[in-house]
Amino acid sequence: MPKSSTSFETFVSPEELRAVVLAVEKYPEFLPEVKRVEVKERTASALLATFHIEIKFSGVEVKTEYTVRYTLGKDEVSWTLVASPTLTKNEGKWRFEETADGETKAHYEADTETSLPIGADLQKLFADQEMPKMMQRFRNRAEA
Repeated sequence: MPKSSTSFETFVSPEELRAVVLAVEKYPEFLPEVKRVEVKERTASALLATFHIEIKFSGVEVKTEYTVRYTLGKDEVSWTLVASPTLTKNEGKWRFEETADGETKAHYEADTETSLPIGADLQKLFADQEMPKMMQRFRNRAEA
């Protein structure tokens, strides 16, 4: 998938949105492509987790897994790929910015590459169509 980024605003605090982002074991409850998450390690400054994913898009079905290591900051959460049978790159970050009225502007960026024979234009189409849906799911979860 090509590098992609987006931003959105929500009425919850940065801490509340950050808590949703870091509760990775709950992703299967609101992200339909995430089937299972195994948290391998969790500290105040790091998180190591394996995600089991199933994606169906444009007639293509992909089942895979990947392990990423998160680096946890107060206003930023970043991740890098540790291992995957199909991804060669998976890195990105969330940045949480408190607005003047105590709400949050969230910034998200991700850069993912796969070894699967999926064309760049299909990967870009997937990112363009699915990222807004994923961000809405995070916003809905935080605001619930």
